[in-house]
Amino acid sequence: MTDESQLLTTTDTSLTVIETIQELDGATPAELAATTELSKSTVYKHLYTLSQHGYVISDGNEYRLGTRFYHIGMYVRNRSKVYELAGKYVIELAEQSNEESDFGIEENGRIVTLFDSVGSSAKPSSRLNNYEYMHTTAIGKAILARLPESRVNEIVDRWGLPELTEETITSRSELKAELDRIRERGYAINDQESIPGKRVAGVIAKDPDGNIIGGFTISGPAYRIEDTDLHQEFPDILQRVVPDFERELVSQGLL
Repeated sequence: MTDESQLLTTTDTSLTVIETIQELDGATPAELAATTELSKSTVYKHLYTLSQHGYVISDGNEYRLGTRFYHIGMYVRNRSKVYELAGKYVIELAEQSNEESDFGIEENGRIVTLFDSVGSSAKPSSRLNNYEYMHTTAIGKAILARLPESRVNEIVDRWGLPELTEETITSRSELKAELDRIRERGYAINDQESIPGKRVAGVIAKDPDGNIIGGFTISGPAYRIEDTDLHQEFPDILQRVVPDFERELVSQGLL
């Protein structure tokens, strides 16, 4: 649970400004003030401070996020050899399925995709929307199914269950039933729940103590992916390949 007494207001406001610039894909000080309900003078002070450190840049009267975030993001992605090895297995999954494969992690109750691959190469994910709700993704639901109920409730309390498509789970009872199914069959699916026309199967990867490292997926377009692909072929490949990833982590001494 968050201890509000420890919240530093100035930092919280700067983060709000940053997140709003991202959401608006660039914004003027007036737009930021109107959206955040901060005074223009407060917005200007935070923009000035952030710009001095390279976190925002001005383009005329509009402010955008700076490339400083790119360098920090690459540092975070590359800080662990575990994630680097995951890229190798993303390629293997893509090659065996002839479809797209991803690797992502849970962070702060959301899913961040670190690698994605179509065919013979894996690359750092460049998705614009790369901070996804757990209840809408195969990786997210696979992880939720392994978390204590108290943690699941905490995540839902914080982020809610927003509806992204007509197929998105939007109630706690639906989510509970889905997580029960995932535990029973050993894999999760995202059947056009985050993006219309995309079908995804996913499983988690664990360390020897059972701690969740992240999750791998295989996905493809709905016009081509049949139920047998989603519920049989994709899970079979994932459940065959991901244990190899877990074993190699141990053999290389990465855990």
